[in-house]
This record gives sequence, structure tokens and C-alpha cells, in this order.
Amino acid sequence: VPVLPKTLGGTTRMLRPGMQEQLVEFTSNGGEHLVLLEAFIGGKGLRPETGELSVAVSSDGKSFELLSPKTKVALTDAGWETFSRKERLRVLAINREIRAKIGKAETENWQQRHVVARKIVEEQPRVVAPKITNMPSQNAIDDFINLRLSKAGQMPMQLTEDWAFLRRAALDTIGIVPSPEQIAAFQADQKPGRRVRAIDRFLKDNLGWADHWTSYWQDVLAENPNILKPMLNNTGPFRFWIHESLQDNKPMDRFVTELVMMEGSKNYGGPAGFAVATQNDVPMAAKAQVLSQAFLGRQMKCARCHDAPFHDFDQKDLFGIAAMLQQSPLAVPKTSSVPQLPGHRKPRVEMSLKPGSKVPPAWPFAKQLSEPLHANTRAQLSARITDPANERFAEVMVNRVWKRYLGWGIVEPVDDWAEADPSHPELLKWLARQLVDSGYDLKHVARLILNSHTYQRQIDPAFTKPGNAASRLFVGPARRRLSAEQIVDSLFAVSGKAMGVELLTLDVDGRRPVTTFLNLGSPRRAWEYTSLSNERDRPALAIPKAQSVVDVLKNFGWRDARQDAITDRDESPNVLQPAILLNGIIGKRATQLSEDSAFTELALEDIDAKALIGKLYLRILSRPPTEKESALFFDHIRRAFASREVIDAKPTPRQVNVHAVSWSNHLHADATRIKLELERLAREGDPPTVRLRAPWRESFEDVVFTLINSPEFIFVP
Repeated sequence: VPVLPKTLGGTTRMLRPGMQEQLVEFTSNGGEHLVLLEAFIGGKGLRPETGELSVAVSSDGKSFELLSPKTKVALTDAGWETFSRKERLRVLAINREIRAKIGKAETENWQQRHVVARKIVEEQPRVVAPKITNMPSQNAIDDFINLRLSKAGQMPMQLTEDWAFLRRAALDTIGIVPSPEQIAAFQADQKPGRRVRAIDRFLKDNLGWADHWTSYWQDVLAENPNILKPMLNNTGPFRFWIHESLQDNKPMDRFVTELVMMEGSKNYGGPAGFAVATQNDVPMAAKAQVLSQAFLGRQMKCARCHDAPFHDFDQKDLFGIAAMLQQSPLAVPKTSSVPQLPGHRKPRVEMSLKPGSKVPPAWPFAKQLSEPLHANTRAQLSARITDPANERFAEVMVNRVWKRYLGWGIVEPVDDWAEADPSHPELLKWLARQLVDSGYDLKHVARLILNSHTYQRQIDPAFTKPGNAASRLFVGPARRRLSAEQIVDSLFAVSGKAMGVELLTLDVDGRRPVTTFLNLGSPRRAWEYTSLSNERDRPALAIPKAQSVVDVLKNFGWRDARQDAITDRDESPNVLQPAILLNGIIGKRATQLSEDSAFTELALEDIDAKALIGKLYLRILSRPPTEKESALFFDHIRRAFASREVIDAKPTPRQVNVHAVSWSNHLHADATRIKLELERLAREGDPPTVRLRAPWRESFEDVVFTLINSPEFIFVP
């Protein structure tokens, strides 16, 4: 394992593996200078990655700064990381503007299609919600819900309090608990309708919306990249296209169309990555199953190898859709058939297709359109799925949003409508109509649900199972635990810390082709993680800090490999969940008052102990403490409170451990030694701040630890 050179000395950031550095001297005359940077990036078979491409200058040859006409950024670890985080967000915003500009004509084309769609659905009878006068209602959703409650002789739950509402709305829109600034803005708005305005503010956070919803569609669409040598049903990392689509609030019919067309980049984040299904004998059959389940509520998994015994379709239906994706007749391989052995009993499942038979492109769902196919069968498939005359698509989409916000769907299960029995059929049709009328704007449907009294009601503690349609009255929302991503992202949000994990790659020096090794970058939010591909538990292949995040995610139901599509994760409680928050690295990092912790800055504010506890509660639990809670923690931190600060203490720069361990050298003994040391350092967590006295700091960390590990933190209020 090579030793990385430290050519610039001092606190200057070290050169990273696979990168090159050139040091030149020049004499300035004090005037203006034009600096031209040219670089060749990537190469044949190599990933085109810029790394940390930059120009830095120094007047003394010791301390360097990034070359800039205005801002000063020190070329240190801390300086670069701060600059990199800000620059990443700036580039995301710039890219969004560029997409809007170059896609203007395409956007206008879709707007015209939506005009036609509205005309088509206008021919259908409009559902009208009746008013129930003795029940609270904030929009038509409540009227539909209240009608069934009235017939059942039940009253709805009361409206939830403001603190709980804001936390719930933040988690359901941007995927993290509200910040102190967002709480303050809400509390400062005392005019009627402030909940409406708070929802609008959250929905305007396009990046937060995309960060929250991307992981949902990764599950539903079986996005499954592998950073090391593709295995069964690995896809390209089309997560980046999903994220961009959500950030742009792309209409859902356009989203589906682009996905089905599978164009663009296969290895660098485009929808072409959806077409990939490694080690799969019929990739398009796998994609046909994903699409039908995601957007039509049709579970066709059984039809991969035989006729579906419990659904109204057979094997040729699935292969007909697969052939539409293939854009040519598709042969049925032997491996996609259940063999019947001579002399054995006849299988209970029917097989209407023989191995080797070719299935032409065909749309099997006559109830959802029956016109003949044209030349581009992928385009025809997307058109049939999203056709406004196909009510199923819009209904499936709004039902997905409803379940995510209320806990259970109007139709259950949301991805298998074989025996669909809507609990509120009129509401389902009304929401679907709203989706089409809005131009397939998912945020519009979300806004309607979030503003309803039904969504804003107190949790119904009895609503623990979906039951049958008759029992789903939606007296109030069901109790929901935070998703794995919400837990991880909220832990980092409340602590104010960046994730600060390694690059998600095993080819650190960039020598391997993109077909076998991916680099998914350094994650900013939880949706960016994937399997770390170290099933053999080789220490030299460990990615210690990233592994600490993955451990939390997996224990709370996240899948590091998505070989098949799902909607509902296994979120059953288990003893490992509290254990990993209590004893794991991420819980430790969130609790530790290090120099980069928001809790450290909070503790250094010029406020009294009770005010500090109040601010801590707002930051972690989004509410003020009760008198009993305040008194309990006041007793714990009041000792030595006045002398807690170490005057004139100067924080030392955080040491960043850099190594050159990569796939090319991981079998060397030094690679194992280096990675074991990095694992040890990761377990230690973040070094404590020197600006607070250790005994008091540890007492305050106890309070933070208690609140973060309280059940209240991991449940939607």
C-alpha cells in the first residue's frame, strides 16, 4: 500500500489516492492574472471523475488557499470540506436551473399533453363530497372521510397540537425533524392559516422533498447498484435521475415515461440504469414486473415462471409487456419455466408457455385500453400506463401518497389490487382526478392531504392493522415509526454534523472500469447509501464510517440490496434497534459534543440552564419540555454550569485519516492493518470539544443521549 505524499506540508490537505499534483512558482507583478486550468478526466474504460480538481495559491509556500477572486478558502481538511459541502449544494441548484432551461420545450410539450388529459377526464362524472355539519372539515378529503364516520356512528380524533403538527409535517415532506429556525418561523406566524403556510414552506424545499422521497422510489423500482462486481439483479445507479426528477417536481406521467424509455446514462445515474438486471436470464421480464407492480397495482411475480394461480393473468401477459420493453418478440428461456419431470405428478400451477416459445409485444390489460400497438412499443407501454383514460394509474399513485401519510392505504395492499376493495372509493376517484387536473403533480396531492383535518388529527392508537375496507375509517392517522432514513438523517440534522463518511467505492485510486466498480460519492443524506459489498468480511475492504450508518439503516428496515421491488418494508421492532442507537457509532457521534456539534454551540450560548434545556428539547423533540422534564434535567446540568466554558480555548483542527487502500492493493497485509486502525478510530467517535470542561460536558451529553434515545424521537407524533 503506497504512502501518500505530503508535498505541501503543514496543515495543507493531503493529496488523495489516484490524484496528481503539480507545484509551480511564478512572480506576480501585482496586476490581474488569467489562470487557465485544463484537465483530462477519465479515459478508456475509466470513470470520468473530477476528484478534487482545483488550483490553490500561496504567498509563503506554506499555507495555501483556493484560487478565487473574492472568497478565501484555506486548502486544509476543514476548509475543503466546508467548501465542498457548499459547492455541492450550489451545483445541485445550478444543474436544476440548467435542466429547466434546456428542457423548456419538453416541459411545454408535457403541459400540452396535460391539457388533453384534462379534457379526457372531464368527460367522466365528477365526484362531489357531501358536507357533514357536525364534524370538522378543512377540505373535501375530510368530507369523504366524515361521511363514512357518520354512517359508522363514530367521531374523528381531535386536531393534534401545533408542536406535533409541525414535526409530523416536516418528517413527511423533507424527511427530517424541523430545524429551530423552522420552528421559530412557525411560532412567529400567529395569523389564521399558519399551518397552511408552514406546509407550503416545506413543499417549496425541493431538495428536501427529493431527499425524502428518493428512498421510497428506490424500494418501489428496485434500484440496486453494487459498488463491486455486479451480482443478481443489480441495476445502474438511476437513483440520481430519481432524485433530480423529484427535485424538479417532474409530473408523474413524465416520470413513468422517462423510466420506461430507459434512455440516457446506464452507469452514471440515468434511467437507462433501470434497464440493467445483471445475472438475470430475462432482464425485461424483471422490469415488466416492477412497472406493473409500481404503477398499475398488478403483482405479476408468479407469472415469471408459470401462469399466476391467484391472479387473472398468465405467463404470456408478463412476457408480452417484457417484449414491449425489449421492442421485439421475446423468447422464454428454460430457466423461466417450472419443469415437469416424466413420471411425476402434474404441477398444480399451469404453464401455458413452453421454453423457447417467442412472445410478441402485447398490452395484456384490455380493461385499461385496448388499441393496437404502434412501432415504438416502449413509448406505447408508457402511453398506456399513463393514459388519462386508464384510471388505475392515477388511483395507484394517489393511494401510495395516502398510505405514506396516513399509515394505511385506501386500497390495501397498495401494490396488489387483484382484490381491490377501496375503503373510500369516492375519495380515491376524487384524489385521482385531482392528480390528473393538476398535471400529474404529486406535490399537489400531498398538499391536499397535508392540509386536511384527517391528516392533522391526533394519532388513532387502535389503528394498528389495515383490516378490511369496512374497518378502515381513518378516525385519525395510524401510528408510524420513522423510516430508517428519517432516523439517520434526523440524528445528523439535530446534531448539526455532516455525515463525514468515506467515498462509497472500493476502487479508491480509480483504476477499475465502471462496468465492475462504481463510485457513488460521499453521502449527504441516507438515500445515497447502498450495499458496501463486503459480505466476505475482509477487513481490507471495510468502509468503517459508512458501515456505521449502514448498520443503523439495516436494523430499521432498510435494504442494502434490492433484488426485487417492494412497497412495505419489514419494520417489526427488535432488540437490535434500541441497542444500536444506545451503543452504536452513529448514536455516539450524534451525542458527542465535538467541535462540529450544534449541541456544543448551544451549550456555549449566553443563556441560563433552563433556557438551555428548552432549546435542547426544541432541537431534538420539536417541543418545549414539561415542567417535570425541565426540573429533572436542570438538576443534572446545573452543577458547575456557570464555569462550564474554558475561556480562550482554541480548538485544534480535526485530523482526517487518509489512506491509499484500494482494490488494487487490498490483499496486502498493510491494507488490513490500515483498515483495522480506521475501524478503531471510527468506534471512538468524534473528539470532544476543548471549549467545555469535561465533567459538565459529559453531564450535558447524558441529557442529549437521553432525548435522542427516547421513544418519542423515533415515532411520528
